[in-house]
Amino acid sequence: MPLVRMSTVLRDAQRRSYALPAFNVCNLEYVDAVFRAAEACRAPVIISLHPVEIDHGGMVELTSIIRSKASRHPYPVVMHLDHGDSFERAVDCILHGFTSVMFDGSALPYEENVAGSREVARVAHAAGVDVEGELGLIGGAEGDAYAHADALSADQLTDPDLAKDFVERSGVDSLAVAIGTAHGFYRGEPRIDLERLAAIRRAVEVPLVLHGGSGNPIDKVQACIGLGVCKVNISSEFKLAYHQGLQRSLQEEPDQWDPLVVIPRAKAAAHELLCLKFEQFGTTGKAA
Repeated sequence: MPLVRMSTVLRDAQRRSYALPAFNVCNLEYVDAVFRAAEACRAPVIISLHPVEIDHGGMVELTSIIRSKASRHPYPVVMHLDHGDSFERAVDCILHGFTSVMFDGSALPYEENVAGSREVARVAHAAGVDVEGELGLIGGAEGDAYAHADALSADQLTDPDLAKDFVERSGVDSLAVAIGTAHGFYRGEPRIDLERLAAIRRAVEVPLVLHGGSGNPIDKVQACIGLGVCKVNISSEFKLAYHQGLQRSLQEEPDQWDPLVVIPRAKAAAHELLCLKFEQFGTTGKAA
């Protein structure tokens, strides 16, 4: 089926209290692993591309693969720009068929974040594309081996009152919230502010997004889903599962060099992790 808008899947997740995993991909093997797992689990899914992943795999190459596979896939798939770093990046992704884009203005002064998000939303909505905004600091950085596990100060986290103002003025369709999670794996256990999340949920109606989903205790993630999170980003855990599967294959058969043998074993390990996330987030079987 054709790629669908983010709002199509998140509205259902919001109504039925589950969350969609958003899996980051960087090449054909990762894309294929996500499609196979989504079909096996009868689940809608979000395929995310970060700017560094687009630069690695190629805009035309990656989007062509995703669109081609989606056209033959039986369940809803969203192609999403993760952490879009500029208006120009968002427009380029819209022109290449993305059905959702994120404008990450969280490092900007508040009014600049509002203005930048609003400008992206204006163009995206005219093209039938949804927009994710971000408010507050989500620790770590894409590609970091480890993220912090210390509590962020209150002024770095999402303020519920500002969240309401931000959503109303920017026009974003979903909101990534900062409640103590971070990109990458943690040293120690993260401190997730569930009370803050509940207050944000009361303040805004749009679906909420949890960045830094990898490495968090699953009971905390499920608590976040119960409090209105409809999308959970998973990148580091996906990449680690693939890597560990590849490592095991090479250790067990060090003389085996054929990618037609080695890579399927890595994808099988990733498949197990992807299906686990669908199950944990309540997404399994929700495609119907």
